[in-house]
Amino acid sequence: MTLLTNVIGCAIRAAILAAAFYLAYDIRMYAIREYGRLIHEFDPWFNFYATRYLFDNGIARFFKWFDHRSWYPLGRPVGTTIYPGMQLTSVAIYHFLERIGMPMSLNDVCVFVPTWFGGIASVLTGYMAAECSGIPSAAPAAALMMAIIPAHIMRSVGGGYDNESIAVTTMVLTFFTWCRSLRNPSSWPFGILAGLAYVYMVAAWGGYTFVINMVGLHAGVLLMLGRFSPSVYKAYTLFFIVGTAGAIQVPVVSWTPLKSMEQIAPLAVFGAYQILGLAYLIAKQRKIAIGSTEYQKLRNNIVLAAGGVAVVLLGVLVQTGHFGPMSARVRGLFLKHTRTGNPLVDSVAEHQPTTNDAYWRNLHYACLVGPVGFGMSFFKSASTKNAKYFGPENSKIFLILYGVTGYFFATKMARLIILMGPIASALSGVALGALADWCIKQFGLLIWPEPVIEVEEAEEANPADAKQSGKITKSSPARKEKAHKPKPVGLTDNLSAIVDTLNKHYKSNLGQKARIGVALISIMVIPIFAGRFFGYCHMFAKHVSNPSLVFKAQLRSGEVVLVDDYLVAYHWLNANTPEDARVLSWWDYGYQITGIGNRTTLADGNTWNLEHIALIARCLSSKEPRAHELIRHLADYVLVWAGGQGDDLAKSPHIARIGNSVYNDICGTNDPLCYSFGFYDRDYNPTPKMAASLLYKLVMNGKRPGVTVDDTLFREVYQSKYGMVRIYKVLKVSKKSKAWLADPTNRLCDAPGSWYCPGQYPPDLPEKTHKAGEGHATLDYKKHGMN
Repeated sequence: MTLLTNVIGCAIRAAILAAAFYLAYDIRMYAIREYGRLIHEFDPWFNFYATRYLFDNGIARFFKWFDHRSWYPLGRPVGTTIYPGMQLTSVAIYHFLERIGMPMSLNDVCVFVPTWFGGIASVLTGYMAAECSGIPSAAPAAALMMAIIPAHIMRSVGGGYDNESIAVTTMVLTFFTWCRSLRNPSSWPFGILAGLAYVYMVAAWGGYTFVINMVGLHAGVLLMLGRFSPSVYKAYTLFFIVGTAGAIQVPVVSWTPLKSMEQIAPLAVFGAYQILGLAYLIAKQRKIAIGSTEYQKLRNNIVLAAGGVAVVLLGVLVQTGHFGPMSARVRGLFLKHTRTGNPLVDSVAEHQPTTNDAYWRNLHYACLVGPVGFGMSFFKSASTKNAKYFGPENSKIFLILYGVTGYFFATKMARLIILMGPIASALSGVALGALADWCIKQFGLLIWPEPVIEVEEAEEANPADAKQSGKITKSSPARKEKAHKPKPVGLTDNLSAIVDTLNKHYKSNLGQKARIGVALISIMVIPIFAGRFFGYCHMFAKHVSNPSLVFKAQLRSGEVVLVDDYLVAYHWLNANTPEDARVLSWWDYGYQITGIGNRTTLADGNTWNLEHIALIARCLSSKEPRAHELIRHLADYVLVWAGGQGDDLAKSPHIARIGNSVYNDICGTNDPLCYSFGFYDRDYNPTPKMAASLLYKLVMNGKRPGVTVDDTLFREVYQSKYGMVRIYKVLKVSKKSKAWLADPTNRLCDAPGSWYCPGQYPPDLPEKTHKAGEGHATLDYKKHGMN
């Protein structure tokens, strides 16, 4: 009967996991059903642009790809500054589908990747929850939660070809295999799989630092709790060696795992594990009993000696500059939003702290159910009650640490709430899975009743109670001799007595009926809340599936129209401008101009070079003559968003601040927040500096009385149907500068014939565009974190 029950249970759980995969896929299909197989937003277009290059040119050329059509005239070494995991995965899927006779276009593969990996991440989250909690039913519950939780959907809708759509899957896979390696003394080989999963994670997303630190933190806590053992040592050692060896093969990462302050903690834990492993090995060779006084003395001596060597080595490495500083984005996790020191980072809304409302929007009922699972994780499972160690199992400790760490970082940066999706789902799955098992067990009483304990009889027959109260029962004559010396009743005894009493009532006839009633109410209530959660998540998914590139809007007449201004404008660039045309715009739109318009851009969402973006900001915030004198050396067209709300005027304060951080004559040293470059009111009445700027005139040209663009410097050549995009041709372009920049001999190659050839600014670009003392020197890639 037990075997049959287990088989049925496994079959039901497998069916629910399959349903979770389908739900994850289905809820991410809104954008595809509504707008077709279209890649949308900004970063996804760069990802597709890079995937297309990999597909056309192969992996060897991909990793030596220096793109002169982005970040003009400096260019960008894409092959060594990109996390290539998603591109490699997409091309591999394309070839696989073609091989099995189910071909899809590369565009379609990239559109569907988030939907497929959303399902895989959901199933893996279920496995992680079950592995860590020891509750099999936690798997389907956590998978169902992860399938539709907004914190996961927000970065994985169909067409949203973002790194996170694959990275979350690889992150959960890493965590699951790591915890699986700790299940029992013979599970340590799973550490190899955890290391390989981590390598995949590194290749997919820059957030890999969270993963390595999370595993390192867990291993370190196990060490401090006295949980070090040969199996844990082997698991973490294999994970770290395999993971680090694979990570350094990713060009954008290189030797960072061994040099970055952001990853020094897991490296230190690895060192500590090797020291203790050495002590264990020496003790084994000398036949010293583990745990004996002699072993502790040996271990302490080795730790002190190795610690001294480590301190000296660390001091030398720090003095030689081996360890680099933390990045501005990581520093922002420990500082207030406006204090990262980088106005470019501070200008991004996703880098702001997370509000309480954001947690409810992105986690919803998981905010209520997850803490229950979190609390349950502190208790030891019944199967390990007799274990020698105190506290929960190693894998449960991981859930606790992930919950605390994920919450901490999510509060610091709105974007990082994505980290809470898996752990909130896993903890919710633990609570719901335990509840489901309990309810099923109560209903089983109707078929297989358990022995009923009558409370009154049990109390009389309880020897402990009789002993404590001084009563002597006829059935225990041996106790009569000790009855006159009652043992003092302590706090532990009182708690035990309370637990015993509750257990008696729990197993009584009335208790069994009450349990069945509670189980019945739970089975009736849970579907109601599940339905509400399901409806909310679908509403959220539908909302975030409206791409900014193409969207529906309602006119004043009530007619609903498809607004595709941005998409049509980029296609216009592709069809109506020369192939060598250079387009100046704010950095937000660079990826779409390159990916859709197939034209050279001055900057994009990579935002690696503050000075270069500040130069663009200077062009847009300067007066027309001054702006034209700069732009004519760099661009043939200027593109602005002019449709209200998120247009360039709405971004103008950030544009001015970023420009002023390098060229402080834009707003002045006494106005670092550029209040002088803005508007007086909501009617967009501009300040004098705003009114005189090129940006204001390009956006408001002809929209306000008296606002026009000097048609001897800039001529409007395109305005989209609803006025969302305006494109101007730059007149009197410097042919000399354009020809100079197009000449390969003017690019600074590492060596003749080298693929690494960053460009430089043209000699005729006005001297004042550079910071004092810099002249026309080309910006250093390594200084700005480029490899």
